[in-house]
Amino acid sequence: MQLLISKLDTMHVTWDQPWYQTSLCLTRCTVTNYEDNEKLEKFRTTHFTNQECEQIKENWANFITEYDVPDMLQSFARWKNRDCKNPSSPHEQVRRFVTAYLAQGLERNMHQVYQYVVKHFGTPVKGNYSDVEKKLFNICFYFNEKDAVKNLSLLLGRNPRGIYKQLHQVHEGKPERKKLKWTLPLATKFLNLLMEHSQCSLEELKYKKFDKSVWLKLESDMDQQYQYLQKSWYNALHVQIFVKQDVKINRLRKKIIRILRDSPYEVWRDICWKDLTEHFPDGFTHTFLYKNFTCLLVGKTDYLKQPLPKVLDYILHKINTRRKNKRLRTLTYENGNLELISYKKNTKNQSKEE
Repeated sequence: MQLLISKLDTMHVTWDQPWYQTSLCLTRCTVTNYEDNEKLEKFRTTHFTNQECEQIKENWANFITEYDVPDMLQSFARWKNRDCKNPSSPHEQVRRFVTAYLAQGLERNMHQVYQYVVKHFGTPVKGNYSDVEKKLFNICFYFNEKDAVKNLSLLLGRNPRGIYKQLHQVHEGKPERKKLKWTLPLATKFLNLLMEHSQCSLEELKYKKFDKSVWLKLESDMDQQYQYLQKSWYNALHVQIFVKQDVKINRLRKKIIRILRDSPYEVWRDICWKDLTEHFPDGFTHTFLYKNFTCLLVGKTDYLKQPLPKVLDYILHKINTRRKNKRLRTLTYENGNLELISYKKNTKNQSKEE
């Protein structure tokens, strides 16, 4: 960052900027009632497309060439000005200029571009430690235990809290993951506890986000990690309870394919799964759609880089060659118990998902 500050005198905006890229604040989104002024250009508010992501990378490549700085966008994304947050300080002037440079050619405001850079290049690495990371972990703690956490955080790009957690697991071992087989009595117990701890009726549970305290109580009562209970609720049980029609999984997948073919998405990462729920009956969650669609891509490692139509053709082929067409096991809540709804007797009256 000091290298960028030393070049501040040469950083001048020489290109035309739309009104929404002239804000001096990067932490608050540009807000204006441009609907009352037809002369003001509108900016995009949806998720970043693959084309926009490539434009940001191209702008960054031009920036490092023009200003002769290292290719370290990650350092810019993670840099925090703790000493002085005055908008007129050199640090903040540099931050605004770099963000404005990256925003060239985009119908986005400065806040959106800056948040994109922070999210995709500045967020800490999460997930399991690789073999290389484990070796570096052991080396740092062996030779310099006092500053090991600080050094590992900079080296691996991980949050210090996560490093302390890994250190605890090295000495104490990982918590045991208990296998849980869901049955109707167990699902009923979970649902009753969820209504009790959240103080909500059954209908109020639909699409509701619960505080972590609620999940921790469920973790204690169910003797199961709350992260697993969360996934089970949003990925399965929520849909089984609130979807009130017969659903065949392969038919559901084919509908997703039709929607994606008609969408402007170009690659897999463009897909906004939350938007897809608008095309389905009430009760479906985006995580359920994502989980039951992407499970067909297990073993295919290059789908993120391939054009979306090619990936959809691959999924459609797998659907057509599968023997089983499973049916969603929908449930009804009667007299404090969950019961399975059977559609087998009414196959002629099944609702079609077109």
